[in-house]
Amino acid sequence: MTEWIIQIVQQFGYLGIFLMLILARVLPPVPAETVIPLAGMGAATGEFNLLLVALAAGLGSAVGELVWYLPAHWMGRERFEAFLRRHGHWLTVKPEQVHRATEWFARRGGLAVLLCQPLPGLRTLISVPAGACGLPMGVFLLYAAAGAALWSLVLAATGYLVRVGFPWIADWMVPATLVLFIVLLGTYVLRLVRHRRENRREERRAAQSGVSRGGG
Repeated sequence: MTEWIIQIVQQFGYLGIFLMLILARVLPPVPAETVIPLAGMGAATGEFNLLLVALAAGLGSAVGELVWYLPAHWMGRERFEAFLRRHGHWLTVKPEQVHRATEWFARRGGLAVLLCQPLPGLRTLISVPAGACGLPMGVFLLYAAAGAALWSLVLAATGYLVRVGFPWIADWMVPATLVLFIVLLGTYVLRLVRHRRENRREERRAAQSGVSRGGG
């Protein structure tokens, strides 16, 4: 699966990295990011430059995420808020919190976009609220490119260090990413459980209040 990706990067260099990262964001299952540590190994032999690898990957990632950002941007905040009112319980967002949440994202969503870049799946999904909540495209691209470039620099540096004599570094990269993902997933599940408990309590209170009024 990755051989043709590697061939494109070998043939086109930084342009190949840029194009493969666009593809990886448009079609998340495509394992195009595997080329970044390999390009880092190439930097150890002078074939690539670490900073240029990170820059090409960061720009490609940001451009690819536009494919998800733009339709959400055209959908607009009102439709997105309507969607959240119906399905926001899965995101632990109460109906009365929806407008406040979208207002926050419109002002400070760039930070969320940046922090999600190392996380598979989330870095693509975060483009949807960013677009729908009206985060300016320039701000979105800046944060998406910066976050992706920083993460790509870490991946490329890992490949570089593996090549120059520190192979053990590759052994902890996957477990470290997995631990981060598990922590975030666990936090989400806890918030979801709490959110549902609070909803049940509020429903019970409302039912008891209705019974009291009916009895009175």
